Amino acid sequence: RCRRARGERGGSVLRGLLRALEVLELLCINLLLCPWRKEIRSLKTFTGNFVYYIQSVLPDDIVTTVLEKIGYTATTATEFSLVKKRNNEETKQTAFEIFLARIECETILELTSEEKHGSVEKTLQKRTQMHQHHQDKEDQTAQRDEAESGENKAVSETKLCTDPQQQPPAHSLVSFESPGSLRSQ
Repeated sequence: RCRRARGERGGSVLRGLLRALEVLELLCINLLLCPWRKEIRSLKTFTGNFVYYIQSVLPDDIVTTVLEKIGYTATTATEFSLVKKRNNEETKQTAFEIFLARIECETILELTSEEKHGSVEKTLQKRTQMHQHHQDKEDQTAQRDEAESGENKAVSETKLCTDPQQQPPAHSLVSFESPGSLRSQ
């Protein structure tokens, strides 16, 4: 499917992916809200939504992986069913990840349409560079915070040792006069 998409314009590929993500997200939501419904318990892979919006865009192995992640098992060549107890948290997490991917597709399409003669490839490159720059900044901030935290700890420990105003703790005022007797000063 990805090979077929090479001849198409990037925007139409992204719009197809966007629609596939919408259908998968809706499936997750319906699965969480109405798992008892017949059309949710069993997915037929020959239905219009599945054929035109999912199978035409996503490779079969990815479709199978996503459906298995939310609790479906391939029961026949044309059907996925809920046959075992599913993990609600994993279904919620998958729905959220699909939502984020959908929002990213929408953002890329919007940015591409805003640019005169914009291409999806250029927009993707800009987004990738922006994400890398943002990640680098986060890494630098985290390293700086760790370094400052270490310096502050060292300064406060040094201050305890050198501050003349600081009173020593009471337990340090013990002297040993003779080997068996302790006397506090």
